[in-house]
Amino acid sequence: MKKFHIKLTALLVMAAMLFSLSACNARRSTKDSDDDDAVSGGASKYCDSGETDSSVPQESSDASYPDESQASQPDGLDDYIETSDDLTYPDHVATAEEIHPEHAPGDVAGDDAATLLDQVETEYLQHYVDDYADIEIYFKNPEALGLECDDVSWSDVDITADDYPEEKAFCSGELEKLYTIDYSTLDDDDRICYDKMVYDIQEAVYGYSYTAFNYYTTTFNYLVGPQSDILFILDLYQFDTVEDAENYILLLDDIDRYYDDMCTFEEKRVEYGFISSDNSYEKAAESFDSLVEQKDDCFLYDSFASRLDNIDGLSDTDRDRLIDENDTAMHDVVFPEFEECATRMRALEGSGGEDAGLCRYRGGDAYYAYIVRGQSNSDETVDDSITSVDNEISGIASGMQTIINGGQDWVDEYLSHSYSKGTFQENLDYLYGEIKTDFPEIPEHKYSLMDVPEALEENFSPAAYIAYHVDDFDSNRIIVNNSNADSDIGVTLGHEGYPGHMYQSIYTRSHTSHPYMYICDSIGYAEGWATYCECYVMKYFGEGGSEDVQQLLKLEDAMNTVYGTRIDFGIHWEGWSLQDCVDYYNDNFSSFYGEMTADQLQDIYTLVLTDPCYYVKYGMGYINTCEIIKEEQEKYPDASDMEIHTAYLNALSGTYSQIQAHMDAELAGN
Repeated sequence: MKKFHIKLTALLVMAAMLFSLSACNARRSTKDSDDDDAVSGGASKYCDSGETDSSVPQESSDASYPDESQASQPDGLDDYIETSDDLTYPDHVATAEEIHPEHAPGDVAGDDAATLLDQVETEYLQHYVDDYADIEIYFKNPEALGLECDDVSWSDVDITADDYPEEKAFCSGELEKLYTIDYSTLDDDDRICYDKMVYDIQEAVYGYSYTAFNYYTTTFNYLVGPQSDILFILDLYQFDTVEDAENYILLLDDIDRYYDDMCTFEEKRVEYGFISSDNSYEKAAESFDSLVEQKDDCFLYDSFASRLDNIDGLSDTDRDRLIDENDTAMHDVVFPEFEECATRMRALEGSGGEDAGLCRYRGGDAYYAYIVRGQSNSDETVDDSITSVDNEISGIASGMQTIINGGQDWVDEYLSHSYSKGTFQENLDYLYGEIKTDFPEIPEHKYSLMDVPEALEENFSPAAYIAYHVDDFDSNRIIVNNSNADSDIGVTLGHEGYPGHMYQSIYTRSHTSHPYMYICDSIGYAEGWATYCECYVMKYFGEGGSEDVQQLLKLEDAMNTVYGTRIDFGIHWEGWSLQDCVDYYNDNFSSFYGEMTADQLQDIYTLVLTDPCYYVKYGMGYINTCEIIKEEQEKYPDASDMEIHTAYLNALSGTYSQIQAHMDAELAGN
């Protein structure tokens, strides 16, 4: 689900022919920040974006990261935001080698190694998938993994500083067990899971080393926060027994505690000095307002009643009782709690916060590098990622300019094109048939389409995919926004449906014995694949049309993705202001799309501020996915798209270096 979209117009196409594209190297050194001749979207005076090398821990699962409560102020940070000394902060940006140290080979081999891997996987999942809500969402048959929870409630929101050493110790202990495994004796499925688990848990050990990491980012933002998700999550619960329905109502009753805790967490962030801007709090409050608007006609009322039909032998008395209890909980608990959340968010306005990227905070550069690695699915440094994005933007702009300079025979077709076969359902049916020549088969499955509630339409993408019971191929849902559907809805469903998210989710579930691989899926891998797919499926809709139109649409789609990524890096790594983001856009794309204003970009800027790396998973995932596929096509020129895609999907997840290693082995016949 992405929300950033700009389209060309006929007038601007004409204008684009008259002006050349400005340089795409938007990074400036601090000394150039006031130079009128420098690109205005470059590095701010506030931040030092350099990554500091340090010694590499050797053969240890518990690296001794600096854990200094008084970390030094980053060099070059002139406008430092003071935060609490009661927290611990990193004093430098850790390298990938620090976080992922070498370790000696283990001696647990063969069947014993496979058994131990399964044991660690189960322990890890049982430790973190431990509340009723998560278990009910993730699994249709949780007992198969020994997962159960008698406490019918939502998860705890806040992990305190006191919890960090315990969590770090648990993760370190699981790593020590994994390190005893003789990797060479595992089969391919187990190796893929082992690689991912070791990498992920090493990242967790580093993350639990600093209590400040808990507070850098806000819980709520206006687009993708828990307030946006809660109604859709509740709709996923299925009732097989009266107890299931009663437990659902208990979850409704627990919403006041759950969201109270989230608000308390935001208030604690303020106490520690991690204060969002008034605009951010107001946007969060408005998102709660939109929920409250539904209190009398929310789709969950009818949904609850219809789900009761699945309970065999339900008496009329019990049905009426349950409906009354559900209505009471919704009217007396859920919506009043949303009202209270809006009030508490607005109460934080005036706390003195400002629009500030993570690099303005002590240790914020290290935290951002940490989450970039997780969201991008790569060990590439932030600086290297910025270079990749700048190169991608330069290539996109050059490609667009070449098409435009070649004449305007394509303009009418571009303006009138339709990459759609009709309704959402018709597009999904069409894609399911078309992809069979280029992508491997997936098991029989079912899915449902759900209209987004009217109150949420404005800030909702054209479509979004939700996987819930990951142990059931029939548990798939695509939420569709009829008010936001356009002529490219087929491309959107290539991202969300076939061969994007839904297809990839089902494929992964059917090709591994390890639930860890789909419960803890790599977000960069998933979004990178889906974004690659939305470009790939354009060929199914553009038959007989101009190659220039199709290429321009692909470039335009990529631009929307990578521009968001570039300003994400700019804000949180280089200290860009809203005006910096606007200037960068206008310096590089105004000749194609016209001038951007601060008002037009404000919502996107707020989204990136409150949800760091929101666009990184899309942009870097897309760039890395395309790069790997291109490299493999060049290595194996005789391989078909079907073979390339199969090899990519068979890697299942993990970092891009792990994915490419598995692709190499498969395509080479090893």
